[in-house]
Amino acid sequence: MSIKPLIELITCESGDWEVLQVNLGEDFVREEHRISNQDWIHLLKELGYPVTKKCLSDETMEYGDYNVEGVGN
Repeated sequence: MSIKPLIELITCESGDWEVLQVNLGEDFVREEHRISNQDWIHLLKELGYPVTKKCLSDETMEYGDYNVEGVGN
C-alpha cells in the first residue's frame, strides 16, 4: 500500500480565506477567498483520478438528476 499525501484545507474563523495544500513532491498550493472547482479538479487529476465536469440546468439540479448529459469540460 502506498503512502497517500496529506491534503489540508485551511480556513479562518471569518471564512474570508482558504488554502488548499498537498505535498506531492512539488507542493500543490491554492489560496484565495474561495477555492475554485478548477483547483479541486486539478488536484484530483494530479492525484491520478479521472475527473469530468459537466454543467446542468438549474431545474435538473433541483430534481437531483445528475446522470443526464450536460455540457462537459
